[in-house]
Amino acid sequence: MNGLLLEFAGRMADSGARQLPENFQQLAVNAQFFVKTRMAGSDLGKALGLVKNYRVNLKKGRITLEFETRPDISADAQIAGTYSDDGTFMWGWSHPEVPEPMQAAAWAVQQFGDRQEIEQLLTRGGQTDAGLLDKYLAICAYISNADGVFLGDHGGGGKVCVCIYQGDQLKALAQ
Repeated sequence: MNGLLLEFAGRMADSGARQLPENFQQLAVNAQFFVKTRMAGSDLGKALGLVKNYRVNLKKGRITLEFETRPDISADAQIAGTYSDDGTFMWGWSHPEVPEPMQAAAWAVQQFGDRQEIEQLLTRGGQTDAGLLDKYLAICAYISNADGVFLGDHGGGGKVCVCIYQGDQLKALAQ
């Protein structure tokens, strides 16, 4: 899947850079609009505030969201990155504990940033406030055509940042 998303990001950048956001702020605005619109109109987006627990299967690339009063939701997933309690963000593509197949969406962001020369997408991470974290997640979802994003506590302190894919959009990119 990594090659698939990288190829998609490359096609987006190469197909007319003038039509794509040329700076970080422009990309972030487009991405946040994309995510808010997609999540506002979906059952997934409406249900995320009700999640009681979750599981990520790193080998299968799946997330299961558990609820108290409704059936669980399982979907394909990608790790966008991690966010530590000290305010440090690390992209999934540079995180040593994220298996390579689960880094594909984050790598697509890095590849897109490289082709569009958007410096903020090329660093491994660093001190990040909540607003910038929101932008990073939205950008990852936008570039990889995710259905939504999820932040879940992880055992070591901090949060795991996940892009969720309920449909076949990742498979469709390969055609």
